[in-house]
Amino acid sequence: MARTAAGIARFTLVEAVSVIAGAMVGTLAVAFFGWLFLSIDFASIAAAPAHYVLALVTVAIFAALYAYLPGTPATLASLAVGILLPTVIAKFAFDSVQTLGTVLLLNLVFALVALSVYRFVHASGLVRRAAADVTDRT
Repeated sequence: MARTAAGIARFTLVEAVSVIAGAMVGTLAVAFFGWLFLSIDFASIAAAPAHYVLALVTVAIFAALYAYLPGTPATLASLAVGILLPTVIAKFAFDSVQTLGTVLLLNLVFALVALSVYRFVHASGLVRRAAADVTDRT
């Protein structure tokens, strides 16, 4: 089956919305979780652009994994990437003052929330309908 330009545009738009939503909601969930349970300043995570960039890259990797792997391996690989990549970056590049256990816990929350939001938005019929409306306009 040949892919049309509208189909490619629709797929790209759905992927972009899914990745952005997963990254934003995941980062805000981590900030809220850290503030609520770990006494970490909400703004230290929620207002830092570096956390959003890292979240966008991580969720974009989720999208690539789902594009090339079947469902279950893609989910397991996404959870591993969602936990390990931000942990390594936070400890070495961001020079985080939290313990390794705290950073792992925060990134576990991020991976679960970001992956759930990414998959929910990606599978949502409303997003697909909106993407169809946007790409079919001439």
